Amino acid sequence: MPDTAAPEEPAGSALRPVVVERPVLAVRTLVVAALIVIAILGLLTVLRQVLDLLLILLVAIVFAEGMRPIVGRLEDRRLPRPAAIAVVYLGFIAVLALLITLLVQPIVDEATSLARHLPSYQASIQSTVASWQHALNLGGSGSPNIGNTLAGSLDTAKNVLLTIGGYIVGVIVNLILVLVIGFLWLITSDRLKRFVVDLLPLRHQALAGDVFGEMGQRMGGFLRATAINMVVVGVLTGVACTALGLPSPVLLGIFAGLTAAIPLVGPFLGIVPPFLLGLTLGAGHAVLVLVVLLIVQLIDANFVVPQVMNRVVSLPALAVVVSLLIGGALQGLIGALLAVPVASALQVVFLRVVVPYIHTTQGRNDQAYARAYTPLSAEHRAGPTEGGRRLNPR
Repeated sequence: MPDTAAPEEPAGSALRPVVVERPVLAVRTLVVAALIVIAILGLLTVLRQVLDLLLILLVAIVFAEGMRPIVGRLEDRRLPRPAAIAVVYLGFIAVLALLITLLVQPIVDEATSLARHLPSYQASIQSTVASWQHALNLGGSGSPNIGNTLAGSLDTAKNVLLTIGGYIVGVIVNLILVLVIGFLWLITSDRLKRFVVDLLPLRHQALAGDVFGEMGQRMGGFLRATAINMVVVGVLTGVACTALGLPSPVLLGIFAGLTAAIPLVGPFLGIVPPFLLGLTLGAGHAVLVLVVLLIVQLIDANFVVPQVMNRVVSLPALAVVVSLLIGGALQGLIGALLAVPVASALQVVFLRVVVPYIHTTQGRNDQAYARAYTPLSAEHRAGPTEGGRRLNPR
């Protein structure tokens, strides 16, 4: 039986080029992409224009969250929420009015005296530093004039101290708006949170409510801890400057208290004006001032800050520095002050939502990881798939 041979293909068919059709971007896709880019740029422009208002809103939220525990305690005594908020506000305004009454006259007197005696203070600093340079054989012709530099620094410190009064006036003006927005936030925030949580799937609602609660605790706790730290540093510095015989001790204490609100670098800034004024009384006195104020800062760093700050913020030092740099670059001093509470709130979202989600997508079921989280609400269960609050976020 003859073999049936398959028909032979032409020899050129094996060399036929394969044509790959590439998708071409449609005009509609390009238009949509361009519209999205324009919308994002427009949104950023609008946010830039209203950035000051957004900062005031953020300050008001932080302030309101700081007052929430006190309002909650009054509500536990069967006071309606508006009445509880009003009582807290009246107490806050009364304390603020008392402080203003007690401090305005000393601030005015000390600021006037500081401005009047500034030339003599600068001459004393130059004389003291010149004696140092002569004793240490640092007075060569090519050596920098440290006395003039420090005298100029005292002039800068004087300008900063004298602007405290104007700064406080500006703060009081903005404080009225912060109080109004904070009052409205305390009244409506619970309903707003419930509305947002209700938009999520049922299995995520417990975690979302927990996350919102902890974010508020972190931001409010930062405000209370900062206020306590500022008062402690300001009072101790003012008392120390009075005992050391420095001029303008009230101004120096207020300046040290204000700079204490800036994490990491604030304590060092608060020491500079007292040290410069200590130079006007002699080299030994300046060293004594530096030693005493460093002891004050060490007491604050080892006893006050761990008790009132680290427990509520729990940010690593690197995260604090990075957040300060970003906040300062975006909005100066006020941005640096708000950077830490915002970073602390973002840390809650990262540790309780992002990290568990990453572990879940990787299929990890590490029991040790699960035990590292504890829920804030009793009905919520900790674990990699549901999140929770870390016992030691560091």
